[in-house]
Amino acid sequence: MNCTEFQSELPHIIDGGGSAEHNTHLDECDVCRDLVNDLRFIADQAKLLVSLEDPSPKVWSGISQKLQVEGLIKPAVVRGSMQRAGDPFK
Repeated sequence: MNCTEFQSELPHIIDGGGSAEHNTHLDECDVCRDLVNDLRFIADQAKLLVSLEDPSPKVWSGISQKLQVEGLIKPAVVRGSMQRAGDPFK
């Protein structure tokens, strides 16, 4: 197995499904071994970044307002029973 073949199967290998052939390549190839170790380290560290709680609704409201001010999103249009006659947003 060469590095190109090995690296094309990285998602499977990182998830712990490496074969004997993968393990042999890792034993023999410093480059791929370092790559796998780095990717596993990054994956482990990323798990620590996951927030245990969702941000409060005020956070989402603030983000929405800022995006509206910057023109990146348009304000939501509420439709339904409270709609006025002649409303241009029908």
